[in-house]
Amino acid sequence: MTIKKPVKPAAALVKAAAPAASGGATIADRFKLDVPAKPAKSGGASSAAGNIALCAALAGLALAGILTFVIYQHWEFLKGA
Repeated sequence: MTIKKPVKPAAALVKAAAPAASGGATIADRFKLDVPAKPAKSGGASSAAGNIALCAALAGLALAGILTFVIYQHWEFLKGA
């Protein structure tokens, strides 16, 4: 007893190539974010967040200034020795 398998034509064995993507648009479309219909108010950062960022910036600036002064004094000490 033999089982006859259906024979596929040669053209059906070759898969059709996927259409070429134009640039990166195909991939970028998958990752688009939903844009709200009405944008929120453009007030920027909140007052508390702005104050915290300002304090951190001033503390960093003060630390950089102190470190510069200490390194300069140490350089003067080494130059005199």
